Amino acid sequence: MDRHQSGRGSTPEYRLSRDSVREVAGSTPPPRSEPHFLSTDHLSTEAAAAYVDGCLPPAGQVRADAHLALCPQCRREVAEQQDARRALRGSGPIHMPGDLRERLRLLGEEPTGEPTGAPVPPPGSRWSRLLRRLRSSGR
Repeated sequence: MDRHQSGRGSTPEYRLSRDSVREVAGSTPPPRSEPHFLSTDHLSTEAAAAYVDGCLPPAGQVRADAHLALCPQCRREVAEQQDARRALRGSGPIHMPGDLRERLRLLGEEPTGEPTGAPVPPPGSRWSRLLRRLRSSGR
């Protein structure tokens, strides 16, 4: 590498010698015809869902738009998320059984952590021993 001082007090300029240029050119692969992404460059499933729902922050939206313009893999993921969203929206209201709603409501009120009416395993069974250990550890 040659170092050339272009003027007094200025930053030195560096130039590759002809041999260095040949060496670099010989060891550099040809440009790729398709974009290559690292695994961290792709949209996660959660990011694709947020993109479909319009919930990404502005900077994330710009990044996702730029990436989707080049990445067929992520465009497929977004299309799948859009299909899932349409299917869920078209499925109608979801009804929760009353007993499940009541058990969920009582979860925070039960001192033992067991919903009312929960089946109790027979004494001495593996499940009963597991429940005893979980209770004693405070879980």
